[in-house]
Amino acid sequence: MRRTNIVERRPTNAWWVAWLPVAVCLALGALTLPVRAQESQMDVVLKRDKLIVAQYSTSPPLAFVDDKGELVGFEIDMAREIAKDLLGDPKKVEFVVVQSDGRFPAALSGKIDFGLCSTTITGDRAARIAFTRPYLDTGGSIIARKDAGIKTVQALNDPKFTYAILNVPPAIERAKQVLPNVKQLLLDSPSALFLAVKTGRATAFAIDKPIADYYESENQDLMRLDTAGTPFAYVSQDAIFLKPGDFKWWLFLDTWVGELRYGSRYSQYVAWYQKWLKKDPPPQRFYDYNKY
Repeated sequence: MRRTNIVERRPTNAWWVAWLPVAVCLALGALTLPVRAQESQMDVVLKRDKLIVAQYSTSPPLAFVDDKGELVGFEIDMAREIAKDLLGDPKKVEFVVVQSDGRFPAALSGKIDFGLCSTTITGDRAARIAFTRPYLDTGGSIIARKDAGIKTVQALNDPKFTYAILNVPPAIERAKQVLPNVKQLLLDSPSALFLAVKTGRATAFAIDKPIADYYESENQDLMRLDTAGTPFAYVSQDAIFLKPGDFKWWLFLDTWVGELRYGSRYSQYVAWYQKWLKKDPPPQRFYDYNKY
């Protein structure tokens, strides 16, 4: 008798095989559904009826606490004016005080609507955070103790001196390039830098020019070092920063800054500049068509 091989068929546990066609159909169907647009932060602010703005509290004359315990300064006036234009009331703004290393995370996480923290535009920052056009021409300055007996940045480049800087990559990198021999003291706020020099913990500190102007004018024991021939002599620019990817919100803020610096709000800009920086703003730049 011829023997026939009989193959036993066992039930499969691969239950997903039966559902695979269904899953494919659902996935293809999802591709045809309309994508819901992400809500702009502009709409969030209007619904909330309040601005939430990141600020320093120790960077006079841009943002600092006055004798009455109130947050005041050039940037504070800017934020209140934006609230007035957008929400009809300059008081509809909540200030979130941050340190230098916490300002960008606050924007990226959505904790704030935007930041005004004397923040300089740089290429590496622009790769991860959005900036409006600049509202302030600035740059770096170095303030030193007069009793240190130094007058130039080059003279500070000595291991016997201690140099206080903000704990942020641009400041650290510039210190490595210009002052590789000086001892570095990394701190988190402009006021901490100032106090380190005033108490003798540091010989000098680096800070933005408007803040350096303020500290030099208020403290006869401090002086500005000559920055000629160094990157500190270059002009840089401060801007409002915000979470990237929200064109509607960025466009409003960028347009507002443009009107402030170069348009219909320029008289207000001049008034703030004279009030807080104690001088006139740099002259406007215009394109002379007759020259080209």
